Amino acid sequence: MYYTKKRRIKKGPIIVLAVIILVIILIVVGINLYNHYTSNEYRLSEAGYNEDEIKEILKFDEKYITYAIEHKYEDDFIPLLKEKYFLWKNYDKYIAYIDEEYGNKQVDYSKVVSLVNVGADSDPYTNTKKADMDKGYAILVNKYTSLPEKYAPDDIVEMSNWYAYPDNSIRQEVYDAFKEMSEAAKETGYTLIVNSSYRSYDEQKAIYDDYEDNRGKEYADTYAARPDFSEHQTGLSLDVFSPGANMSNFADTETFKWLSENCYKYGFILRYPEGKEEITGYNYEAWHYRYLGKELAKKVYESGLTYDEYYAYYLDK
Repeated sequence: MYYTKKRRIKKGPIIVLAVIILVIILIVVGINLYNHYTSNEYRLSEAGYNEDEIKEILKFDEKYITYAIEHKYEDDFIPLLKEKYFLWKNYDKYIAYIDEEYGNKQVDYSKVVSLVNVGADSDPYTNTKKADMDKGYAILVNKYTSLPEKYAPDDIVEMSNWYAYPDNSIRQEVYDAFKEMSEAAKETGYTLIVNSSYRSYDEQKAIYDDYEDNRGKEYADTYAARPDFSEHQTGLSLDVFSPGANMSNFADTETFKWLSENCYKYGFILRYPEGKEEITGYNYEAWHYRYLGKELAKKVYESGLTYDEYYAYYLDK
């Protein structure tokens, strides 16, 4: 008779293997938990954002994600970030303006971004700064940005009566560009004539003071610039009409239509367009054209922005 021995399975190695597997599982679980609780998704949810909002925030740069995590939920955060011309440096100003102007009303975020970017969240002639004269023909001058005190360009030339009414002068390059534009207009049957051009500090002051003395400061600030805040003082702006037209009817002329659609080809832009009064600080002026040079004028024209908006977003970095 034969007897067979039963194999004894050694429990030691099995226990060791089980322990190793358990440790691995615990490590994996621990790593997953760590990754979950330190993930942007989790931290954003802890900050109060829902799943859809988190997906939106994660599309933006890391600095915006970090801000959302470090601050509690803000209603205006995502709508502002989604605005095309949003500037991070102005975020706190956007929020302050929304709180002051809107309260519980529906917020027009595009308007908020535009106004704050150009400084129009403050009253005109407050919180002003000096123009960056290193920008050359691209300098910005408005009710929040002034020229150096009593600034006067050194390349002013007199304009011929072929192109302007008497006693008009302008910077040489602007004059050359206007003559080119005027000749092009004539070829299509339109005549351009300059009614007002460069104004010295004293001339601009006299105009402003006259408005203020006769109609008050509010009227003066609406229809004229204070000295050192005037585009005409730069020697880069022209008031352009057709013969017989004036401020009240030039916008209705075919000449204006041609000019507004073609001026950028010669380096000019319509400086104070209709519907942008809150941005520019001026009433619609169909006659006021600003010289920027052909390359920049084309970019501004194609953007559809006022120069104030374009400068704030693209040039004032």
